[in-house]
Amino acid sequence: METETKKRAVIYCRVSTKEQAKEGGSLLTQKRACTEYAEDNGYEIIETFIEEGESAKTQNRTQLKRLMSFCADRKNNVHAVIAYKIDRISRNMDDYSYLRLYFKKHKVEIKSTSEAIEDNPAGRFMENMLANVAQFDNDVRTERSVNGMRDAVREGRHIGKAPYGYSRIKIDKKANIIPNEDAPLVRKLFAEVAKNDRSIAEIRLEMHKAGMLHKGKPFGKSQFYRLLQNEVYCGWIVKFGERNKGSYEPLVSELLFERVQSVLKRRSHKSFIYQRENPDFPLRRFVFHPNGAKLTGYWAQGKKNKYPYYRFKGVAKTDFLKDRFEKRYMAYMSKYGLTNGAMQKLKGMLVERFDRRITEHMQLGTQLKARIADLETKQGMLIDKNLKGVINDAILQTQLAVIDDQLNDLKGQLLRLPSKHEKMERYFAVVEEFLKDPGKIWAKSSNQKRLRLQWFEFPHGIVLENEKFRTQKVASVFNVKSGFATDLSRSVRRTRRSYNQPEITIQQYAQEIKELAGILSDPENT
Repeated sequence: METETKKRAVIYCRVSTKEQAKEGGSLLTQKRACTEYAEDNGYEIIETFIEEGESAKTQNRTQLKRLMSFCADRKNNVHAVIAYKIDRISRNMDDYSYLRLYFKKHKVEIKSTSEAIEDNPAGRFMENMLANVAQFDNDVRTERSVNGMRDAVREGRHIGKAPYGYSRIKIDKKANIIPNEDAPLVRKLFAEVAKNDRSIAEIRLEMHKAGMLHKGKPFGKSQFYRLLQNEVYCGWIVKFGERNKGSYEPLVSELLFERVQSVLKRRSHKSFIYQRENPDFPLRRFVFHPNGAKLTGYWAQGKKNKYPYYRFKGVAKTDFLKDRFEKRYMAYMSKYGLTNGAMQKLKGMLVERFDRRITEHMQLGTQLKARIADLETKQGMLIDKNLKGVINDAILQTQLAVIDDQLNDLKGQLLRLPSKHEKMERYFAVVEEFLKDPGKIWAKSSNQKRLRLQWFEFPHGIVLENEKFRTQKVASVFNVKSGFATDLSRSVRRTRRSYNQPEITIQQYAQEIKELAGILSDPENT
């Protein structure tokens, strides 16, 4: 009598994370259960497919694709796919329904070693229920994860991959980002673009030569623009349809970020033919006509000499003698100058609170270093006790792990503290004259410095309408004539309601003062 041929089956095992894949325990359990099921039910195992560290949320899995192709090949004569549980095959109801129909088309059944699935109405109902439960469990996990990430963002913590110039770190077991060794390159990049004196392509090449690389390669054009448009660098996190203030250290001020966006917005990346700023006409492309036309400059030939003029492109009868026009502009700049009273109020507030905060940071840094030293000493003592046989290896490993966690938290806190003791008085010594009379300092400055000063004071440029200048935004430090915050973390309200600007903090005032000091003291702009 001829022996009955066994039914042919394949085994499919999957773990969802790389960690599980490395440990391997779950895979061994699944494979053992599937093998025992095959022996108990008369199946011959002809192939085993192991999916390591892949999610069941999608069909885009390497071993699952191989399995589907293997089962579709008639010469393999597969009768069943054996899995430990239904959710090993898919945790998405739609995907599972597709896979079930796909296998059924090729006369292949899905078998679960730990769940009763029969080929009858009750069995098919149970199979659908199990697939639905798997998706429900997956959806709940996803919702919890998304809610957790949303809460983190609302706390001001950056989630996901750290942007270029930042590194991920855990403080009190909560992830966030801190500036790393590439941060100075990001700051330099924004400063160079804000000058508006070269094309983005030139700046990208320069930054590449300075060491600005993405995974060891130069930034692509689209990557470069995305970096420049990423609000993370000025302290804002835009995610889940919300915009939240970050609790990490921004690399550039909001003022500088807005200036860069203004530069990018005004030029077409494809058709823009860049011309260097003409040193004879610093206000060109900075002043606008109400219809959007930009101010340009030219020299008119007189009977004996040439005379410089400004005019709006494409707008008739808008010619202005250069000297007169610039004097009008200087008067407009100085209109926002601070009185002695406002200056002293701003200076006193920032000097006192900024310096006090820096002092507190230094004291905290000393305390953190002492605690780190104590923990490192304790580590050495534990190792000595282990070598002497006072404590065993298991106790040593447990206690060292606890100390490592504490050290990571403390070192993270230390890294977030300022690296040097900055004094606000030093910055005010540089900027005070400009804040009192911006137009006067602008007149005495080089062309390069003029450009940076005028864009600092008016980040969106200015409009000339009916022979009068107006602007949408003025630098925050020129709006401090009244109403200071009583605490560093509180906001300062604007005094001019005509400017639709957000409330700012004392820290932001300090950032603007430091930025202005950098412009005024930059030797390249003299």
